[in-house]
Amino acid sequence: MKQWLLMVGLAILVLMGPVPGFGQGNPGASQIETITDEGVVLGDVTYTIAPDARFFARDERSPVGISAFNEGDWVGFSVNADGQIDEMWLSSE
Repeated sequence: MKQWLLMVGLAILVLMGPVPGFGQGNPGASQIETITDEGVVLGDVTYTIAPDARFFARDERSPVGISAFNEGDWVGFSVNADGQIDEMWLSSE
């Protein structure tokens, strides 16, 4: 019985691994210091933007372009395994 429970527990851990595109890598919130061709500076850290990055309005559902963001805006963001911004949204912080 203990072996069966152990195997079931391990199977659940494997199946409950990260879902691609959901909650990946290090979400954060910061104020945009600078937007350049190379990326976005948030909290003294320069992030490049992933080629498939997605940008959202304050409701975190409506897609917008990078041009909707300005220096001084507060944003939420997440980064992928390469340290690139893969999602960014306007925040009310």
